[in-house]
Amino acid sequence: MTIGTGWATAVLLPEQDSFYAEPAGLAESANGTVLASRAIEPESFGQPLPARAWQVRYKTVDGHGAPRAYVATVLVPHREWTGGGPRPLLSYQVAEDGVGSKCAPSYALRGGAEAVTSNAYSETGVIRVALEQGWALVVPDYQGPDSELFGAEGYVHGVLDGIRAAKAFAPAGIDPAAPLGMWGYSGGAQASAIVAQAQHAYAPELRVSAVALGGIVADLESTLAGFNGGVAGGAAVVGLVGVNRSYPDADVAQYLNESGRAMLAASRDLCLADAALAYPFLDAASLEAWPGSLTNNPALSEVLRRASPLYRAGAPAAPVLIHHAVGDEFAPIGAARALAGKYCAAGSPVQLVENPVGEHGTEAVLGMPAALAFLADRFAAKPVISTC
Repeated sequence: MTIGTGWATAVLLPEQDSFYAEPAGLAESANGTVLASRAIEPESFGQPLPARAWQVRYKTVDGHGAPRAYVATVLVPHREWTGGGPRPLLSYQVAEDGVGSKCAPSYALRGGAEAVTSNAYSETGVIRVALEQGWALVVPDYQGPDSELFGAEGYVHGVLDGIRAAKAFAPAGIDPAAPLGMWGYSGGAQASAIVAQAQHAYAPELRVSAVALGGIVADLESTLAGFNGGVAGGAAVVGLVGVNRSYPDADVAQYLNESGRAMLAASRDLCLADAALAYPFLDAASLEAWPGSLTNNPALSEVLRRASPLYRAGAPAAPVLIHHAVGDEFAPIGAARALAGKYCAAGSPVQLVENPVGEHGTEAVLGMPAALAFLADRFAAKPVISTC
């Protein structure tokens, strides 16, 4: 048992837990192959989640083309499914937004004590709501064992092979014909969009019924600029660590002064909230090796576009909901509108729902009913109303 359920045994961090260890010979296994599993008692804010759950280790390929073992949490509600057809399967991408294993959803869902400052921990409440709809969930650690924030290709493989693994995992009993959806907010929407845009090419056998994106980080550069100098300005440091780790060819350190390089080295295992608290009101200009090396750098901008759905190739084959606060300070509405236009131009049915009330944090809650209704309607095969 875990701390959250009242016992004294702490949950080991993933890097300390032998379950996460990667076996030899991974290249010989097909992507999505289940390598190991264990039953867990999932929780949210210290309370049990209403589901049977397992951690599933599976084979995939990271963003550098290397065969790896990722972990996903598979949850099946205790309640019977009473809807028409088989119980749907939802791939839920948390906004992991961190560069340490304590930020991973698999750790948060077991009540890991160090996860409390992570987005993954806060989003266990959303996972509870999804389970209450009767849907089965697969929640992947899509950044992989090296916590590669913004590693777009690794996101694609990690999420889609996680779905393959969940469907193949016999104890969960996922019907082969189960409707399939994807959902995420903020960084989780960024990951979901990246994956949905590449799904047809990487996993064409998966038939996705719906993609729900809230507060989406469509243009990573504009989001990092939104943090800059504000109360959560230090979050940009985690972003720089993520870019440096996921795209080593970018050599982010070359653009930093001595203070910036020291901050980069000290932030190698932080979640976004940790960095925001450690370096409030941080201005990126104070870290620059020369004026504009971070804030006006075409080479770095090009790297950030590699992790931005707006600039990546492809469009979802499934209908898409994009819900967004007009006043979003971290993910500007203009990029979300542009992404909706891109999808529409490619022939994807899109519902763009703009909320004139609130900002990035409040929209996660205010937009949830729209996301739940959109997913439920697509799972029930109801007609799509597109705003294209």
